[in-house]
Amino acid sequence: MHCHGDDVTGIDDYNTTEFDNHICILEYEYNETHIIIQANGLPAHDLESGPGCCTSAQDHVWTIPLEPTNNSECKPSISSDGCEMAPERGPVAFAVNGVPIFGPEDGPGGDAVAGQEGEYEEDRQHVWLGLCHGHSGPGGEYHYHADANCVHWHPDEEQSWRDYSLESSRTINEHSGIVGFAFDGYPIYGFVGWGEAGEVSEMTSSYRLKEGETGYNGIEDYEYVAGLGDLDSCNGQYGATPDFPEGIYHYHSTWVNGEEDLGFPYFILCYRGIAETSNYDSGQGQGGDTDCSGYGETWGPGIGPPPDGCGGGGPGSGQGQSSESVSIAIPWFNNPPNSGAILLTLLMMAVVSGSEWQ
Repeated sequence: MHCHGDDVTGIDDYNTTEFDNHICILEYEYNETHIIIQANGLPAHDLESGPGCCTSAQDHVWTIPLEPTNNSECKPSISSDGCEMAPERGPVAFAVNGVPIFGPEDGPGGDAVAGQEGEYEEDRQHVWLGLCHGHSGPGGEYHYHADANCVHWHPDEEQSWRDYSLESSRTINEHSGIVGFAFDGYPIYGFVGWGEAGEVSEMTSSYRLKEGETGYNGIEDYEYVAGLGDLDSCNGQYGATPDFPEGIYHYHSTWVNGEEDLGFPYFILCYRGIAETSNYDSGQGQGGDTDCSGYGETWGPGIGPPPDGCGGGGPGSGQGQSSESVSIAIPWFNNPPNSGAILLTLLMMAVVSGSEWQ
């Protein structure tokens, strides 16, 4: 398997002609109640088509319950009232490669994806999402704001990341695989799911911009309209998936809403289950009062390293990037315990981590 043992390769980034010294590391173990994932937060895909010069290895520790527990006060099909809201800043979930998933908002407080898609002009601080709709923030922490299918798409031998396009990767011919896990333990699938009649279709959000708003003010610019799209106020639904044919509550990433506009919140906005709040502190370096302005003028690719607190290492230097090989521990590979559906699903997570990263 790729990224396992001696079979480890560097990452062919969009902006480079040679493999970089980016190596993905993911380990996990479990006890009677939880699974603990340790990861260095380096994705095995393009990360330098945005301001990824400053990405550095992290020490992420994610903990999720073996058996998700629904929050009885949360009725997400009606509204998010009573549900635990995902943090406005910082990690709200993690991807199957151990990389943090952030909510819609970024440093200045706007919807990072809406700004990237041209809904408004960000005039407070430079925010630039790369090819995979992720970027590195203060402390060199790479994270996603939307799902560009980079976890599951990788160039063939004769290809590079310059052959990638979001539209070509958004094929709607089968149910998406799991792209991550929310902190309540429920899986997050990609943007393709099964409709009520079992048909394959792109899942749509039920949020829309309020009249006259653009996303400049972030989350507060949006309103939930029950039934507008396929998903509830947390951006999830209960139903069958390829991994859980009997049905499970699960989230989807979204690119569009039921009106074919922005797919806010792109991943999740609240938790159907009871979230493991210790994960809120697992992202390194986000937020704070650090002034990271000047990108493209005083720091950035081809210019120089960022100010202290805005990233680690200079452009292309590989500073802070790990050269260790991945270690994926699967002690129950041949005899999985019966202690939780999510534990079984992590077998697939390990396979994705090991066999599809290149």
